[in-house]
Amino acid sequence: MSREELLQVVHKTLRHFFPGMRHWLDSLPDPRAPSRITYPFRSLFWSGVLMFLFHLSARRRLRYDFNSEGGLPNLNLLSETELETLPHPDTLAYLLKNVSPHSLDRLRRRMVRQLLRKRSLERFRLFDRFYLVAIDGTGYLSFRKPHCDQCLRETLPSGARLYYHPVLEAKLVCANGLAISLGTEFLQNTDGQEKQDCELKAFYRLLPRLRAAFPQLPICLLLDGLYLNQNVLSLVRKHRCACIITFKEGSLPDAYREFEALHALVAHQEIERTDGTLRRRYRWVNDLVHGEHRFHALECIETRTDGKATRFLWATSFPVTSANVETLSQGGRLRWKIENEGFNTQKNGGYRLEHAYSENWQAARNFYLLMQIAHLINQLIAKGNLFRAPLKQLFGSIRSFAARLLEAWRTATLQPDALQRYLAQPIQIRFDSS
Repeated sequence: MSREELLQVVHKTLRHFFPGMRHWLDSLPDPRAPSRITYPFRSLFWSGVLMFLFHLSARRRLRYDFNSEGGLPNLNLLSETELETLPHPDTLAYLLKNVSPHSLDRLRRRMVRQLLRKRSLERFRLFDRFYLVAIDGTGYLSFRKPHCDQCLRETLPSGARLYYHPVLEAKLVCANGLAISLGTEFLQNTDGQEKQDCELKAFYRLLPRLRAAFPQLPICLLLDGLYLNQNVLSLVRKHRCACIITFKEGSLPDAYREFEALHALVAHQEIERTDGTLRRRYRWVNDLVHGEHRFHALECIETRTDGKATRFLWATSFPVTSANVETLSQGGRLRWKIENEGFNTQKNGGYRLEHAYSENWQAARNFYLLMQIAHLINQLIAKGNLFRAPLKQLFGSIRSFAARLLEAWRTATLQPDALQRYLAQPIQIRFDSS
């Protein structure tokens, strides 16, 4: 694939899914004095997104990797500007220090809504209705000295103090590996109290905001065992969500013992399936009680030909039957995609999630949101069907693809007229189901 074709795929994907992007960017509030603006918001926005899309790993690399034959023309073409010079990375940082994270969060929501309106992800729904949304926390920034007033604090076994910022993410996950950020809640201390913010508190803030952002979206939440308690179940029910939650003995000891006792009495609620080298045995018990809540429990024991067995157990709001037990099991197991395709990719796949792109806390939050937007765009490009063959077959890996894309950006320049003719050609972009 030529360098020009690579750039065309990027433009075609963006124009197909987000034709109103320029209007969206221009509608975001710009805190800078209008008379002193040299670089429009949208040119700085795309500089930040491309930094993550190309896996540049550091803000300063924008000065060197974009300073090339194609860097300025391609930035002008993408952002629809007529800049005479490339923006300095510090100009991007200055903007992000002053822009409210709510602005970029609103932009991300618009992008996701556009995907939903285009029905691009319908084939990955549970029971052809529910979008699977995994919620989990991960580490973001950590420091050995106080970073800001909002830092969480921890004393290490050595006696040293750690100051850190975790984050709670809600990602729409699909069986083909898509992990699309829907919402973010930063864990931060805001009241000056000794009792610190935590993942559960962040969840109680995140879920209402998620429902307000997507009020009509049928959602099934995928949660780990930390969330199996009455407060979470009440909040999930209040906001009209279904759920599949990891069920561990330590989460609800009484309900767990009830499950162990009852499934021996309902032998008809058990089926076995063989798939190649795997044998799966499913067992379930409906109508377990926890306080004012009723839920249903599903167990899957997966045994390989070497005899090694793995056990999965979930609590769910869906009554379990022999007709839906396998589908529920497959849905519950997709929770790991927020870790693998989500956090692990962003930490170790070139995005450098744990790198401090700015020590200013407001700018750091905005860089995080730019990363989520860039990861979304990267997934749409990589998993779409505009390439002649699967991306890994063409480039070897996502990292190699990012390197080739950067090379094309630096050295190739598209002609605006030719690009417009290409963009005017009607297409359909479908995502591989594997």
